[in-house]
Amino acid sequence: MNNKLLLGLFLFGFLSFSQAQINPKNIDIVRDKWGVPHIYGKTDAETSYGLAWAHAEDDFKTIQKTLLAGKGLLGRKLGKKGAAIDYFVQLIRARTVVDEKINTLSPQFRKVLNGYVEGINAYAKTHKKEVTLKRLFPINEKDLLTSYVISLAVMDKVDRVIGDLFNNKITENPYSIYGSNAIAISAKKTTNGKTFLDINSHQPLDGPASWYEAHLNSEEGWNILGGLFAGGATVFQGVTPNLAWGHTVNYPDKVDVFKLKMHPSKENYYEFDGEWKALEVKKVKLKVKILGIPIGVKKKAYWSDYGATVKNDSGYYSVRFAANMGIKAPEQWYYMNKAQNFTQFKKALQMTAITGFNIVYADKYDTIFYVSNGKIPLRNSRYDWTKVLPGNTTKTLWTDFHPFADLPQILNPESGYLFNMNNTVYNASGDNDNLAPMQLDQTMGYPFKDNNRSIRFQQLIHKIDKVSYDDFKRMKYDITLPDSLYYNMDANTFFRLNPEQFPIIKNYLTKLQKWNRVADKESYGATLFKVLYDVSTRENYKEISLENAPEIVSKAQEHLLKNFGSIRVKLGDYQVHQRGDVELPADGLPDVIAAMHTRPYKNKERVFAGESHIILVQFDKDGPVFETVNAYGGTNNPKRKHYTDQMELYVNHKLKKMTLNKASIYKDAESIYHPE
Repeated sequence: MNNKLLLGLFLFGFLSFSQAQINPKNIDIVRDKWGVPHIYGKTDAETSYGLAWAHAEDDFKTIQKTLLAGKGLLGRKLGKKGAAIDYFVQLIRARTVVDEKINTLSPQFRKVLNGYVEGINAYAKTHKKEVTLKRLFPINEKDLLTSYVISLAVMDKVDRVIGDLFNNKITENPYSIYGSNAIAISAKKTTNGKTFLDINSHQPLDGPASWYEAHLNSEEGWNILGGLFAGGATVFQGVTPNLAWGHTVNYPDKVDVFKLKMHPSKENYYEFDGEWKALEVKKVKLKVKILGIPIGVKKKAYWSDYGATVKNDSGYYSVRFAANMGIKAPEQWYYMNKAQNFTQFKKALQMTAITGFNIVYADKYDTIFYVSNGKIPLRNSRYDWTKVLPGNTTKTLWTDFHPFADLPQILNPESGYLFNMNNTVYNASGDNDNLAPMQLDQTMGYPFKDNNRSIRFQQLIHKIDKVSYDDFKRMKYDITLPDSLYYNMDANTFFRLNPEQFPIIKNYLTKLQKWNRVADKESYGATLFKVLYDVSTRENYKEISLENAPEIVSKAQEHLLKNFGSIRVKLGDYQVHQRGDVELPADGLPDVIAAMHTRPYKNKERVFAGESHIILVQFDKDGPVFETVNAYGGTNNPKRKHYTDQMELYVNHKLKKMTLNKASIYKDAESIYHPE
């Protein structure tokens, strides 16, 4: 066989694989009465094509932002802010790892990726007026995979660590109370003999990390309803006929910082194992849109044996993390989607490709499971990995990762329940079922921190011998703070002040200290606390003490008087859930179980994060019965019908009944069409 024929066959095979044409007529998008898309294809690739199309109909603008990052074009669209992200992408070599690792993906999953790519390109081609930057399309699978690498790095707070280094600061293990909840309760602990699962992520309500609800179904065995982010080619958390799981953010040590020892006279050389090595220096070319004109900017990006390197006033620092060392995370989610039982689900987890996130799992066989998942480095125990590490020796240059068996996990505990609310892995079940620190490698860096949500949940679950579904819902929607508060700053200080010593704020303190700690929308006391929280966090108080607490209370009082003319303001008048013309009173506070986080809006506060996409599941041997709700509606497109129709449910702690049953979905469909 001659070389030309070999080359021709290779190219034919490549083009057939990467550009295989999907027939949209093989795909049904079935919209239910809430506008949620149920996507049916003969193959997984066809279903992924349909997902791309349906999601683009509902939020093409946000999907494009994700893809612009993957293609390094955000500077052309967003100016300086976008260019900073484009630089970050090149600094961490996100595209390089995709180029190097693309062939590690299975052919089966690559078909799914290319189905999504073909679907989003088809939508862009037929909806040209909605394209925000012409250079973005067409995209390819590498662009999509690069966006995954970037997203995982951001979720692991790598952008924050690198940003702080540029600003001459060192970030310790980043922890945020913007968290999530997941609860699994075994059938032996429920009154109806069913297994319960609460999938309750706390995410931003808008933007690239907000949830989109979809149902994916193919004749190749893909059948899952759940949530995903813009640009996601699979569901990230959800429910199948046999099993379900939820994610919460976890906080092991995912990012290490190394101080390089630079040569005293030779520029850009650093010491490593007694030798001087040259930093790799790349001139990154950026296009920044200024006054509508793309301007070329060049900036240096450094790379050492440890990875991405930043130069600041204190020297050179390298940042090492897992998110830019592999690309199989989306493939792992795919196999989690396809799992039919716990054995298959666990096999998918053993890939350890997803770099973080707790997983709380339940299935129709009454299996409940918790793991603090992650791609955690195998580190030298002689070093303190909570600090900046010496960047001059192979002793600190980790290259391998802990196998899945090393990760903190609990299967079918005797207590009958598992939970995670972004709290410590050492508190996930009943006392006798919990892990002890000696069971884990401490260089993994799992923290010992609990929070208001985890403490409050324990208070509630310990009062109940058998949990009814109504009990389960009440716990999930609980809005009461514990008696002792567990915020990053000591908010208990406000309750220790003696009102008699502070005449000007006496009335404020008296009413606050009589508050029952319930964050109901009709509560006046909840507003007093919320304003104190807002002042403390937004004015960058590093701590709350008996010395500065009166000052914070005074500022809170001034804020209420200025904007409302009184300190007697209901929480639902102070904070609202708003989109378009809809504005509804909202309850909840940061770090109650049903948490709400707000930002200034007019003279009020608007919910921007917290309770988001929720799925409550009951399993028996026949499968799941479940309810869901999203914060706004089934679409983020203001021109579409279902832009705000779930908001009333959301603020009133109600859900909509959903199903995986194909006959019912088609029978009750609002619309059925092909993606064309």
